[in-house]
Amino acid sequence: MVKVPTQTPVTSLFLLLLSLETSFVPSVTLNLSVVFFCMVYMSFYRKFRMMVWMLLLAILPAFANYWAVHLHGDVSQAFILGTRAFVTVCIGIVFISSISLKELLLYLSQKGLSRSWAYALLVVFNAFPLIQKEIKSLKEACLLRGQELHFWSPLIYSKVLMTVFRWRHLYLRALSAHGYDEHAQLKNSYRTFYIAKKTKLIYLLIFLILQTSLFL
Repeated sequence: MVKVPTQTPVTSLFLLLLSLETSFVPSVTLNLSVVFFCMVYMSFYRKFRMMVWMLLLAILPAFANYWAVHLHGDVSQAFILGTRAFVTVCIGIVFISSISLKELLLYLSQKGLSRSWAYALLVVFNAFPLIQKEIKSLKEACLLRGQELHFWSPLIYSKVLMTVFRWRHLYLRALSAHGYDEHAQLKNSYRTFYIAKKTKLIYLLIFLILQTSLFL
């Protein structure tokens, strides 16, 4: 058995808590502190291009919320909702760019989540690029016949459904070939994920530091 350190679960929980807190606690200082954390997080992992996109994408909803409330004359509420929209986008971008869904689902299945659910979700998310490729091939084939398909075309959705039903049997065969049994009691695994105590302490410390912004 190989033990693999992971910070995906604790990062997911941390971002979820921040998302809930910034959604219900009306504090501009807290919102700006979390935005600063997101920027530091991106910089630490050298995701500078993603950080730039994060800030650019957050500006529009933040300005829209601020302007909509500011028109009614409530400036303080406008700042709160504007920064809340900004920090919500930042948390979402950090989650998308840093969380390994496969690692998270495997860790949760290790902790009690149904393996059937875990593998089903993995199959669904892994199938998205393949479905996009099938749709692209369908559009190219239709263009050769002089027909242009749009996203509202029923032919695209029927093609997706037919492809999914065809792949269903292939995935079931692949799982059976690898010895998968949803009713089997899995006691051992060749790879076990664990969260280091150092990682837990670091995230707990960061969370407590962010809470101090509520008193500023």
